[in-house]
Amino acid sequence: MLRHLYIHTPFCNGKCAYCGFYSETADALSLSRYPALPARELRGVRDEFGLEIRPHTLYLGGGTPSLLGADGVSALLDAIRSVVPLAELEEFTVEVNPADASPRLFSTLSRLGVTRLSFGAQSFDDAVLRSLGRRHDAAQVFTALREAREAGFADVGIDLIAGLPGVGESSWRETLEQAVRFDLRHLSVYALTLESGTPLAKQAAEGAVKLPGETETMDALVQAQAYLEAAGFTRYEISNYAKPGFVCRHNLAVWHGADYLGLGPAAASRVGRLRWTNRSDRRRYEALLDGRRFAETRETLSEEENALERVLFALRLAEGLDVDEALSAYPVLASRRERWCTVLEGLCRQGIATKTGAARWRLTPRGFEVCDAVLRELE
Repeated sequence: MLRHLYIHTPFCNGKCAYCGFYSETADALSLSRYPALPARELRGVRDEFGLEIRPHTLYLGGGTPSLLGADGVSALLDAIRSVVPLAELEEFTVEVNPADASPRLFSTLSRLGVTRLSFGAQSFDDAVLRSLGRRHDAAQVFTALREAREAGFADVGIDLIAGLPGVGESSWRETLEQAVRFDLRHLSVYALTLESGTPLAKQAAEGAVKLPGETETMDALVQAQAYLEAAGFTRYEISNYAKPGFVCRHNLAVWHGADYLGLGPAAASRVGRLRWTNRSDRRRYEALLDGRRFAETRETLSEEENALERVLFALRLAEGLDVDEALSAYPVLASRRERWCTVLEGLCRQGIATKTGAARWRLTPRGFEVCDAVLRELE
């Protein structure tokens, strides 16, 4: 039974200076055609694998799903519902760009059963937003959040980026203070990543932009954790904070190792030991839908690779990894116990991990910042 469904919208109304992800500029024809495509893919995957799909979580991400508008999101959901039942949905998330927000959009999303909204704010400083190539200003974020509340949405969150050029300790604290004043339920705080080939990478290489150093960025993340936890948020994953009862169930299911299906260009899926990512080209993706060749490649993981992928993601979470539970669920990993414990004990001495109970290991705040290196060491 597959319970978790992600639908990607590949359109943006411009390219942010820091973004290295696939997206394309939207036009009216593409926007009108797109809502029918993910359902065609869903039908093909369901039939090919004989899957029973009864989603408990549905996540519309991007790109910019809100660019589809009220009518486009309605059409997309109607098409999906014609393929699989959505009566068991427990969480339905839509990402919204503040520039697309409107009372009609929020009214429609509420009617469709959306339970969570995630806004790409990134910053509340208009000069910083302009330098990043964002197409909204702080006032639009404030308006969008107010309109979402007026439409009855309680589970509302935003994304922020730490380590942005021109953002010092005091201005970062002001950003955090503003975020908390909105009585949000969820906050994602990401460290700025310099992606090769992006305008920001070029500007940095030419000396046109001075990026904060690694220490400054780490300090900003530490500052965010201290401030948000004091405001009642819990850091339940490396980059995610939530008020009690408002974690993102969809993402949490993925980090817990559940199967998931991603629809749309560039979307990733994992079903059993199969893993694949769709082509990062909407036209090619659409042309190949009927032949069910929309994925670039499909990889069949070994039993051990599959187990490792599902188990080690737990270290991204505040709850951590219980080695006994993991090895009981995946006996193929039993031979790793001694090495894992040796590595984790060493990390404890370095202040990167802590041990609680008989066999549960958690990363410290410092450990979260080097999580990728920790995972590599345990593979």
